[in-house]
Amino acid sequence: MVISSLVVETTPETTARVAEDLGRIEGVEVHETNSYKVVVTIEAETLDESHDIASTFVALEGVIGINLVYANFEDDPTVQKAAER
Repeated sequence: MVISSLVVETTPETTARVAEDLGRIEGVEVHETNSYKVVVTIEAETLDESHDIASTFVALEGVIGINLVYANFEDDPTVQKAAER
């Protein structure tokens, strides 16, 4: 399981709606909104899947930036296979 924490920056007038939209995405949990920022975590099976989920955020109206804060990927089976090569 890959767990990532991100801060999603929004235009101020869209923060609440973006937080709601993010909360509807499978694997995403919204933890807090603060001014124009939304703190989320993503739980996914692989880094690629986590990246794919985060990539959908940019399509949400009002999102102006996405910042990765933390990623734990030691349990990602695709990383383990690559390291064994």
